[in-house]
Amino acid sequence: RLLLLLKQWYQRRVRGRPEQQHDMYFYASKKSTLLFKSWDIHSNTEFWLALIGIIALGVVYEMVKSFRSCLLVEAGANARLAENKPILDTGVDSRSCFEKFCVHSVLTIIYVVEMFIMFILMVIFMTYNIYFCLSVLLGVGLGYFFFGSGRAYGN
Repeated sequence: RLLLLLKQWYQRRVRGRPEQQHDMYFYASKKSTLLFKSWDIHSNTEFWLALIGIIALGVVYEMVKSFRSCLLVEAGANARLAENKPILDTGVDSRSCFEKFCVHSVLTIIYVVEMFIMFILMVIFMTYNIYFCLSVLLGVGLGYFFFGSGRAYGN
């Protein structure tokens, strides 16, 4: 009885606002909407281009993530060498405040790009289209395979 009342309350609340209805289950369809209402996928060509684009975005995400990680590792290695100026603040630092600010700004911009791509991939996954979900996983998996070895082995 309680479940029936809750269902009726929900239907009354959502009725009149169909744009807010979103099914929360996985489905497999080649006809879908990707990120924006205007990005409707109707043809097989659009579908395959969308999958390739999602995979490429996953690879780019892992590439940016690895690039930022490599910059941080290099900064730490350079900080340990006496003849090099350290990039990050470790011990005695001969870099000016402006140089520190520039390096930190570049690392921040790269981080923001990484997070933006990650959230786009998350929203794509949350469409619950199995093909899109598998494309996201394949893209980040391929990206990690090609670019993640430096993070895995500390190189």
